[in-house]
Amino acid sequence: MKQKTHYSEALAYLRDRSNLFACLSKNCLHHGRAIHFSHGDIFEAEGVAASRFGYIESGSFHYLVRNYEGGESTVETVTAGDLVGCFPYCLDGDAAPVTIRADKSCTVYVVDGADLNEHYRQSQAAERMGRDYMAYRLEQVKSQIYSHYCEKGVRDV
Repeated sequence: MKQKTHYSEALAYLRDRSNLFACLSKNCLHHGRAIHFSHGDIFEAEGVAASRFGYIESGSFHYLVRNYEGGESTVETVTAGDLVGCFPYCLDGDAAPVTIRADKSCTVYVVDGADLNEHYRQSQAAERMGRDYMAYRLEQVKSQIYSHYCEKGVRDV
């Protein structure tokens, strides 16, 4: 069963802040390397250190979380022209709150999260505020996702 969550609002925030979205997209396109993902390939795995971020040239990805039945539930789908990754978790190598899996064959311009973090350190104050907002917002989303899909007491929220 597909549930709509606030994760899409966080991704929409990136899209709506055209200068921030353009900055991230440009960074991926100019400094990233094109990587091909086949259907079912994992971009990031839940609970593992997030390490990359990318701009999707073609294809699509599903953001998945474990549900209370032990299966996976899709909380967001991103397609060509979107950004993909566990932002801001990839900046510091924090554990990914979701699994990101290729839905179909994809080409993504991928940058290392640590390199993106360094880019942010050199960015203007407005972009820094965008990053800080995203960190705050995605922490809220993580808490909502876990409380909605996981059994109480199974994971620390």
